[in-house]
Amino acid sequence: MVSHRHKRATRQLAAVYEALQGDHSHPSADEIYRRVRSTLPRISLGTVYRNLQRLVAEGKIRLFLLGERVARYDPMVAEHDHFICQQCGRVEDVLLERDRRVNLDPLRNKGFTVTAHSLAIHGLCQKCGLKQRKKTGVGQTRKGSGDGREKRKSSPRKGGEVWAASRKEFESYGLDGLNRQR
Repeated sequence: MVSHRHKRATRQLAAVYEALQGDHSHPSADEIYRRVRSTLPRISLGTVYRNLQRLVAEGKIRLFLLGERVARYDPMVAEHDHFICQQCGRVEDVLLERDRRVNLDPLRNKGFTVTAHSLAIHGLCQKCGLKQRKKTGVGQTRKGSGDGREKRKSSPRKGGEVWAASRKEFESYGLDGLNRQR
């Protein structure tokens, strides 16, 4: 039997939700737990997990599985994709033009229920890429901000950036065939 009981908002729930707002670093439950403990020192890790599950179920945040099923949490519920640095593990939100179509019929035909999909782009972030280029002496870095990307910084405490990119920009990096079927 399904319970239709209204769940009340608690200060623990509010604190967990607030710990994620404006944060594009995709923190784990442990990172969120450490943040929330600064304001609610008696909160348990289990309570943080339960509140994160509730926020995901209510559609207020998104769950993002990274690598070997490491759960990360994302306050951006709008459809977007991710860039994952293969060196340091940093995850960046990427806002791509949504003109690409993905044929999900083969999955549906096999009985899968698709609830959402996203694109994960793997490579080196700016910092790791720069280290790699300095180490190997390969490639030149661009000066200035004439690369065509719109960059939105989040707070320095929470890290992460959101990149808005056009299809043309990704084509210029040789990524024109990404996940596109027409």
